[in-house]
Amino acid sequence: MKGPGIKTYISELEKKKQEAANQGLEFIELSSKEIHAEISPNHATMPTCCQAMYKLLLEGDEIIRKPKGQTGFGSRLVVRYKLNDMNERNPMFPAKKRGRPAKSEEEKRVSRLMKTNRSTQDLVNVINAWLNERGWETTINDNKIEATQNGFKWIIDVHGSKRGRKQPLPVKLNAILNEINDENAHYSVAFNDSTQYRKQWSEVPKVLKTRLNVSVILADKSGKIQEVK
Repeated sequence: MKGPGIKTYISELEKKKQEAANQGLEFIELSSKEIHAEISPNHATMPTCCQAMYKLLLEGDEIIRKPKGQTGFGSRLVVRYKLNDMNERNPMFPAKKRGRPAKSEEEKRVSRLMKTNRSTQDLVNVINAWLNERGWETTINDNKIEATQNGFKWIIDVHGSKRGRKQPLPVKLNAILNEINDENAHYSVAFNDSTQYRKQWSEVPKVLKTRLNVSVILADKSGKIQEVK
């Protein structure tokens, strides 16, 4: 089942702002962690939540705390919305002549990360943020992420989109199979979600996946991350 979209988040955020204004408050501080838990506790829609929070920023509002990393998404985001003159203040990111909102560097990065065919670096950033939100400590070395939590080690080899012919999944798997040297670690290969990769992964014998303790991580265009074993 698909999680809530940006319109749902915007509607709920606007409702909270208006309720606070009706109470005579001067501002309201909203946390992406709390909003996400309230609206979408069973779906990985944190990027959509944060995007909605950025979209509602008006001139004079403040970003109190930014998420860790470079994605702009995460459970640490806290925004202070001022409640005076909400209908008179301009958006923090003004609209262009053709009606599209002008994008800040933050919004450009968010837009880039929401694309289906992310580059390797963008995909590393998305998955790293996803891991951090779940309490993993991570280190990044080029296209590899090493995550640790409670003594458990997870090594992820990330392959984003490149120009030229699309490499099949077996080629991507071979890259990390050659590096398996820790029998206590879990290994994964991450890539942009696609029907082709899902089909190829389903054709890998289950006994091989289990013995090697290997899985794949899929990132779709909405920012949803899924590990498939």
